[in-house]
Amino acid sequence: MKKLFVLLSFIAFGVGSAWGQQGEKTVSVNLGYGTGSLHKSFKVGAEFRYNLTDAIRLAPGFDYFLKSDGLGLWSASVNGHYLFSIKSVDGLKVYPLVGLTMLGTTGLGGNVDLGDEDYSDIPRFEDYTDGAKESGGNSTNFGANLGVGVQYPILSNLDLGFEIKYQFVKDYDQVVFGINAAYRF
Repeated sequence: MKKLFVLLSFIAFGVGSAWGQQGEKTVSVNLGYGTGSLHKSFKVGAEFRYNLTDAIRLAPGFDYFLKSDGLGLWSASVNGHYLFSIKSVDGLKVYPLVGLTMLGTTGLGGNVDLGDEDYSDIPRFEDYTDGAKESGGNSTNFGANLGVGVQYPILSNLDLGFEIKYQFVKDYDQVVFGINAAYRF
């Protein structure tokens, strides 16, 4: 996982400069909550944003979801944003996002505690929990992101934002809510 994070960081910083205006760069930290059929947990993450044009932004990022019932998740994503300026509110931008994600599980192993919950109504629940237990609890799946976001500048080089996205990942679909602080440089 460390190698993956380092690789994504080099890719993100090697892309160039951008954000807000063509060539502008931004680094953001985010906090949020992910909720899916098997995992509901808080998350922490980081994202590098690069504006390819004034309206189109590339945003690779990494999120770590805290363990819930013995299951931890992480996701590495590359999203595209199309920025719309809201003329009536100076600096406010709204954007749809679409992207690709790689989602991994950690720590399921044989120590999973599902409590008194009955998951029998979830299709193939035993198939992927048994498979994860056999592999030591670590698995990786690929998927897609679809969502919307909003950002507003609070200082000349600092924006606050909110995003909501749906991650379409085999066996681990989830809705992710997040707030972020983004530093422009």
